[in-house]
Amino acid sequence: MDIKPGQIIELDYESRKFEVIVIDPHGLGRNQPSVGFGYNLMEKYGGLPQSTATDWTVTGKDGETYLKVPSGSTFRVTGVKGLDNNSYSVIEVSEWVAIAAEAIKKSKIKKSTKDKLVDFLSWFAVKGFYADAYAILKGAYTEADSRSVSAWLKSRLAGIARRNKYTRFLQEQGCLEWYEYANWTNYVYRGLFGMDKKQMTEAWELVEGRKTIGRNYIPEIEGLEAVAYCETQVIELHHEDLKQAHDDAISFAKKKFKLEF
Repeated sequence: MDIKPGQIIELDYESRKFEVIVIDPHGLGRNQPSVGFGYNLMEKYGGLPQSTATDWTVTGKDGETYLKVPSGSTFRVTGVKGLDNNSYSVIEVSEWVAIAAEAIKKSKIKKSTKDKLVDFLSWFAVKGFYADAYAILKGAYTEADSRSVSAWLKSRLAGIARRNKYTRFLQEQGCLEWYEYANWTNYVYRGLFGMDKKQMTEAWELVEGRKTIGRNYIPEIEGLEAVAYCETQVIELHHEDLKQAHDDAISFAKKKFKLEF
């Protein structure tokens, strides 16, 4: 394994590519590189304003550069010469995580900035957890695994946002009890897949399916996209009849995602 200081690699973050740079090829042990990124990327993807990070930057007694957060904790800023011949000032990833946590807990920053920091940390926390789980279960965590987890996670996060909008819409239509939400959710799932949400979730969890089970012709990621699309269509198509809006939305979704059962 030939890893060099300054080597740039790309990671998936939501639907974008996130570049990090190798600081030390053996920073975490032999052939276990430490990686990091700079203030500009933390602002772009993590939400911490570059101006804030710059304000927190200090020069230590040793003449080195550090980022000092309001709690007093300091984090080393490392200069790295990239293989592209550009110079980078970066902070190692685990230290960025600690800085983000400090910013969320102890600094006076906008709620929108805190929310973006939480989203950023949550994305990579899930990715890291699955990397460990796959390494134990399969003996390795491959690039293909990483892409699959990224696609699944993106779909789940997008679905949560749309789901919240759909829930608010049902509230506006007078659905105030938990079972009313469950009834409409199951109505959508039965219309799309021929089974309620609990049955479909269990089907997706099967390693081996049968021809009558949804996972054989629609993977979970695509299924969740179909549900999200359907719920959005309900909101857009609704006039007076909530059931008719659901029926029309289910019909459109089945055509769009080619669902047959």
